[in-house]
Amino acid sequence: MSSYTFFQGTQYPLTVVRIRGEAPGPTIMVQGGIQGDEICGAVTAQLLTGSRVLKGNLIVVPRANLPSIHLQQRQVNVDMNRRFDRDYNRFYEDRVARVIRHLLAECDGFIHLHEGSGFYSPRHVNALRNPNRYGQSIIVDAESHAGVDLGGLVRGVLAELNPTVNPAEYRLEIFDTRTFDPDTRYPEMRKSLTYYALSVLHIPAVAVEVSKNIRDIGWKVRTQMAAARLLLAHLGVETAPTDFDEADVLAAAQVATGVRVNGSPLVSGAHIRLARGATITAESGVGTGRSYSPALAVFASDRPGVNLLNTPRLALESFTGLEVRADGKPVAQVRVDWEAGRPAVSESDGPVFVCWLNGRLVYVKNGETLRAVAGDQLVIEGIRGGNRREVLNLKGYTSSPWENDGQDLGVEIILDPDNFMDKYRQRSDAPGVVRYPVVRETPGAARASFNLDIEPRRVEALLLRDHFGREVEVPFSAGSEYRLPEGEYELLSARTNGEPGKLMATAGGAPVSEGQKLLVGGAPVDITLRQATTFQEMGTLTLAPGRWAELAPIGTTSVVP
Repeated sequence: MSSYTFFQGTQYPLTVVRIRGEAPGPTIMVQGGIQGDEICGAVTAQLLTGSRVLKGNLIVVPRANLPSIHLQQRQVNVDMNRRFDRDYNRFYEDRVARVIRHLLAECDGFIHLHEGSGFYSPRHVNALRNPNRYGQSIIVDAESHAGVDLGGLVRGVLAELNPTVNPAEYRLEIFDTRTFDPDTRYPEMRKSLTYYALSVLHIPAVAVEVSKNIRDIGWKVRTQMAAARLLLAHLGVETAPTDFDEADVLAAAQVATGVRVNGSPLVSGAHIRLARGATITAESGVGTGRSYSPALAVFASDRPGVNLLNTPRLALESFTGLEVRADGKPVAQVRVDWEAGRPAVSESDGPVFVCWLNGRLVYVKNGETLRAVAGDQLVIEGIRGGNRREVLNLKGYTSSPWENDGQDLGVEIILDPDNFMDKYRQRSDAPGVVRYPVVRETPGAARASFNLDIEPRRVEALLLRDHFGREVEVPFSAGSEYRLPEGEYELLSARTNGEPGKLMATAGGAPVSEGQKLLVGGAPVDITLRQATTFQEMGTLTLAPGRWAELAPIGTTSVVP
């Protein structure tokens, strides 16, 4: 088993688990948690990561939409399961959808784990059991499409599953949304992930919906797990039964062990003492059960949805409390006592803006310019020494698409100029650089601003280490091929105009981490570089076996095309 987390260090990390089977077979992807109010699918998917795979391969995405899970909401900005009809580029949901499409491209089938309301029935029985409900069903977009017999697949699974479902009224039904039909009642499903998998990739794709109206989460997890294992078996992936402790799952959802803020444990009902102007850092040494551990978040009362476990904060403005959530369930609420406030800093020379750039604290004076690179992470923290509630507006960027109040303070902003409004773009002295103003719009305060300059991210070279321990510098040019002597090479870093950590590499579609080995020999190796915070592709170069074109002094090898 191996795991990789995309978008590391952001508010929307995406952890993916790969399990290679003991015997060869197809690769099937199972995903849960695309909508945050459907936690059962996330629990089932995470428990599935502990499976022993006897034949075939599994790719498991336990929590596709972590921010919405933290808030127990179907969506934060937009419904992620309606972002697969094209490559959108506006919200974090769109960046995650890019990765999901990328993962699905290497798969032979897809199983989506959901929770739906009520109980699906092809005929109307009552208000909870009728054709407009989704719970206790396996959804298909068509009985058959492009040679994929989904109806036969699902009916074969239900014939084995339903005799084991007790009580009988909880048995599952096949639910055909007839998404391809012009007169379908569910045209919105054409934007869904199962429809994308079936219509574009032509692979079998189904959604397993347990009912939100069944309160026993253990029962739902067991049933959803049984359905998933049967679907996997019918698709050619054999798994051994997953060992999990139902009490362990329930306990993990109740207790957040080891969450600390500035070194102090967060105990529900207690108080924590913080100082104005000091940095606030949260960390988790969460105690996990034998089979399950929840995703944790720490929210300040004035910034709901901003997880302090993923980003530091400077306490320029006070707030009343902190809350710990485990898979969206509140498990600890702590009051904050503030130490005696520091005197406000004079603004005789103009206010000083406080920001976090890639997790590093920076101060910008009125009228100055903050320089960044596309894909960087920016948090506008506030005004140094201020004693009022500030309103700071990055012109061209909207933190909340449905309530554009001009307030961009305290939220994570990914600096993607393609995502900003052109009408606020200003001229910069440097070629290729775009500029946007950050303006103080606090009522009653002196107006002030600074410039945010964003230059394109460039990569000059990849840095490798060969099996002799020599560093190898491979010039990066999209679409080019470079020849290296056959052997193992360790990926060290990249030479770039920004932080190397804001880049990620894939080889053969799979992520390559720093320190990972690449084998050059036989078939060429294609390495694709992407923005780590957006998954936007920057280009692909090919490493092919060959001879050195030029040998630099001992200790460093320089490769030229």
